[in-house]
Amino acid sequence: MIINGTPSQDVAIADRGFNFGDGHFTTIKLAAGQAQLLDLHMARLQQACKVLAIEFSQWDALIDAIIEQAQALQNGVLKVTITRGEGGRGYGYAYGTSSCSSANWYLQHRSTPPQYSEWARSGIELMVCQYQQTVNPVLAGLKTLNRLDQVMIKQELDANGMADGLVCSTEGYLIETSVANVFWVKAGKVYTPSTKRSGVEGVMKTHVLNLLNTLGFTLYTGDYTIADLQAADEIFITNSVMEVVPVKAIAQGDFCDDLAVNDVSVWRLLQASL
Repeated sequence: MIINGTPSQDVAIADRGFNFGDGHFTTIKLAAGQAQLLDLHMARLQQACKVLAIEFSQWDALIDAIIEQAQALQNGVLKVTITRGEGGRGYGYAYGTSSCSSANWYLQHRSTPPQYSEWARSGIELMVCQYQQTVNPVLAGLKTLNRLDQVMIKQELDANGMADGLVCSTEGYLIETSVANVFWVKAGKVYTPSTKRSGVEGVMKTHVLNLLNTLGFTLYTGDYTIADLQAADEIFITNSVMEVVPVKAIAQGDFCDDLAVNDVSVWRLLQASL
């Protein structure tokens, strides 16, 4: 692990990321020594720092370290975490007037989940989760360190022997899966749920939007339900590591909708454009 530019395994227990989840992260795919979609990942980190009011000035050092790690490691996943720093008085931090330090940054390398390549070829089956994701318009879209919703969702998935599942908000609207954004196609139009009140605005989601524009598609974003998704002609999910994965089935209780993934489709066009 790299901490503030130095190899180390010693994370300070006083770090506010550890104590309060006071920080955010992004996960970058490394391929052939390159950090994929680096500009979009940096934009995500900068936006999160702005919303959370984290004063971070080490952008050049962070980018250099990411590029260096990509060249050294070649392939895998690099998790980039920024926290507000260490200390402060209770929940308060008040830079310059209390003991809160400057922001910390961390780089952690992991191998790419081996199942992702198989899912990209053959598709994934999703269940409809009972757990509902919290709504918070202020933090919506950000990938903060507060991932307890996802921990609870993963517990439900494991209990049902499923790799991933569709998650709705407490308002009843479809949001995402436990690890990915959701897209679907109906009558040649592409749809995705809004993340303005809940969920993560993924880097790959942004990249897919750009690709769809290039391919001549318009992306429709709004408040949709599971029923809207079940009426789709095709469904796919995305994140920056798995990229674009088709959905081959949706399980809900004892009922399962099967979807064809071998036809000429939007997800295949997107895969070919990556």
